[in-house]
Amino acid sequence: MAERFARIRYRMIVVLLTCALGLLYVGYQSVHGERGLLGWMQRSAELERTRAEVAALAAERSRLERRVSQLRTDNLDLDLLDQEARRLLNLGHPDEEVVLHQDPSPSR
Repeated sequence: MAERFARIRYRMIVVLLTCALGLLYVGYQSVHGERGLLGWMQRSAELERTRAEVAALAAERSRLERRVSQLRTDNLDLDLLDQEARRLLNLGHPDEEVVLHQDPSPSR
């Protein structure tokens, strides 16, 4: 009889220990795992950075599309064409004055 209770007690300890280890594993994975809390926070931060980058690229694209539309033959802006030609060829008229900046900003 005592031997039977000892086996039952041993089995109960093994089951409880297994359950405790399983809960510990699940708890650890829910925080540190690939799909855990920390991983979710990293993916959220990366998603926000990517969204900001997409918004900046969309703004840049719309700016470039406006400039291209001004250079089309049906809607040609002669002042813009002259400005771009001078900038690309690094030319100017003899009677013009050139003002140099310390920190040149990129062209529009």
